[in-house]
Amino acid sequence: MSLSYKLIGFFAAILTATTGVEAFVGLRLAERQVEDEIRARALESGPEFNEELGRSSTFDRKTIEDKLASFLRTHSGFNAVELARVEHPGPDLILRVTPGPNGPQVERTDGEASIPKQTTATLEDGPDGRFWSVSQRIKVGRDPGRLTVEASLAEADALNAKESKVFGVVAIGGALLIMLAGAILVSWLIGRPIARMTQTMSQVERGQLQVEAPLGASKEFDHLARGFNTMLTRIRGFNQELTTRIEEATAALAKKNHDLAELNDLLVAARRDLTAKERLAALGQLAGTIAHELGNPLNSISGHVQLLERSPDLPDDVRDDLELISSEVRRMTDVIRRFLDSTRGLRPAPEQVDLSSLVSEALDMSLSAEARERLTVKKRVSPGLDAVITDPSLVRHVLTNLIANAVDAMPRGGELDLTAVTRDDELCLSVRDTGTGISAEDRRRIFEPFYTTKARGKGTGLGLAICREIARALKGRIDVETEVGRGSTFTLAVPLQRAGEASPQLLPAEAT
Repeated sequence: MSLSYKLIGFFAAILTATTGVEAFVGLRLAERQVEDEIRARALESGPEFNEELGRSSTFDRKTIEDKLASFLRTHSGFNAVELARVEHPGPDLILRVTPGPNGPQVERTDGEASIPKQTTATLEDGPDGRFWSVSQRIKVGRDPGRLTVEASLAEADALNAKESKVFGVVAIGGALLIMLAGAILVSWLIGRPIARMTQTMSQVERGQLQVEAPLGASKEFDHLARGFNTMLTRIRGFNQELTTRIEEATAALAKKNHDLAELNDLLVAARRDLTAKERLAALGQLAGTIAHELGNPLNSISGHVQLLERSPDLPDDVRDDLELISSEVRRMTDVIRRFLDSTRGLRPAPEQVDLSSLVSEALDMSLSAEARERLTVKKRVSPGLDAVITDPSLVRHVLTNLIANAVDAMPRGGELDLTAVTRDDELCLSVRDTGTGISAEDRRRIFEPFYTTKARGKGTGLGLAICREIARALKGRIDVETEVGRGSTFTLAVPLQRAGEASPQLLPAEAT
């Protein structure tokens, strides 16, 4: 809530409270005065009636009843008149006269007169409202009696309620009028200058530091506006200086971050290369030992198994066991061969190659009949690649590994695309599958030796590591594009050299 509304509400509350207290006190005083006047009338009625009774020395019930009825008719505002007379002997006589639809009604009862020693007046509540009950000691004939008059306050209460409603309407109207006048006055003297100052501050919050607070409202607001404008001038100067320093610091920090990122990338790459070379060096020693220790026994086992398989009288179950043994021996031989291939020095032997034929050979070597049935194989070789210079055996080795991995990634079928194109003086051989894809964590480690995502017994984790070493030996690289659930694309990119061109990059590389 704004300050203007608070001030208006404050003054309206004070005015309403003051007027309400004054009206409440005035109404209570008027009500008390009316009550006192009605009480005085009731007190005066006793001696008046007593004087009229005193003219007769004998007691006549009929006469007394007529006088009570006449008394009730001549005194407006009385609800009832009751006369009690002490009887000797027997019960006391009580006559009570009340207004009725056809005139005063008299009720006669026997009871106890209860003569008061002095006049009493009590304020009581009845079904028709409040009333004064005034009891006085009188003399009825020669015997003592009691006169009780009930003077109604209903008219006074009705008048008081009407005056309260009128005051309420007047008080509310006056409060609203005062609030309206106060709102106009406060809005002109305080609200308008504050609104202009607030608008200026909102512009400053939005970054518009060139604005200034307006002057001309009053002495106090002009002093505040000058101070605000002086502060804005200082903020503008400080902001300009701070902006210049931030730009300089940001530029320096960006350069340092760029240099640090490049250095970090080089460090990560060097660490990976060092780790891979250490693993390959250890693998070389292990491979030599394995080849020496297991090569001859495996050859002997393979020879004897082949001799046994040639026996014509060999039972079928034994023949199946021999075929299983022969298959496992071949698998062990393949593992040893992969170990040796990954550790020996790679020296490319460039020669002229028909790339389309080379791709077809790789497909024939890698795809079994079962794989061809569940896969859709596509091959596309750009024209003009029938006479390129490269090492066919190394390229074939890379393609067969990539095709085998693609087939393993699509156990339920899919599409296998082989593409050979030229791009920016490079020969790009791509193997794309629609298999399971590779996660981001595995993507960072797939070229590490012994790291594999295949199930136990399905791979050694050396295929891609060897392919990367072959790509380096060919002065190229292997790029990977993959998405989980959508498949992967492995691309071998090597320098392009056609027959008749000379390129130092295709000279035999040193051992890696």
